[in-house]
Amino acid sequence: MYLRTQCFLNQTEANFPQVKYTAFLYNDALVWSGLEQDDIRILFKYLTTSLFPSCLESEMQAVQTSPYSTRTATERPSTGHYGKFITGPPNLNDTSLGKIPRIFVNTQGTKTDECNLLVYRALSASICLMVEGSYQLNLDFCRAVDQFLGPQLTVLASDMGEQYSKRLSNSGDSMKYIYFNHMNLAEKSSVHADVSKRAASTSIPPEIVKLMSDVQADLIM
Repeated sequence: MYLRTQCFLNQTEANFPQVKYTAFLYNDALVWSGLEQDDIRILFKYLTTSLFPSCLESEMQAVQTSPYSTRTATERPSTGHYGKFITGPPNLNDTSLGKIPRIFVNTQGTKTDECNLLVYRALSASICLMVEGSYQLNLDFCRAVDQFLGPQLTVLASDMGEQYSKRLSNSGDSMKYIYFNHMNLAEKSSVHADVSKRAASTSIPPEIVKLMSDVQADLIM
């Protein structure tokens, strides 16, 4: 699934040469990024603490103001997929490009690239497109992006959701793991999974805890 995601991003950059950098998130967790570590940390914090929560709040308000609607805020039946812009044109049939943040990406030394940040989401998957600042964004470009990303990202997000559900259903496996992502310093562990449900049967020797702590310190340094 990871290689499939990376291939999808490579195809996106090949089809839209105006896009200089990309990043992919699922369930608000970073999956892949073409940015340097310091840049993706800043972007990730902006996405997860500001952009995504405000987008969710807007969608909830839209649903509440339309109590008789039988469709969700993310559903787009006319296009056959669930993709939409989070930053960019709110309606591709309108003339407005909406709000598109401008960001500065560090490349080499003190040099920075100015980019327009387009964020596109389908279901639980989000893709960040950092478009060259010198390129004049227009609705034709955004429509082309929507036609390319919408169907493929919807299928990819759906397949990821199935894989995630299967993994949760098999979480009782005797194998344990500790995962560390050096790109965003995220840590995941199955050692303490569901401790609250089976606290009485969970007992980790002190030497194992010390070893885990030492490994964590080595990875962060």
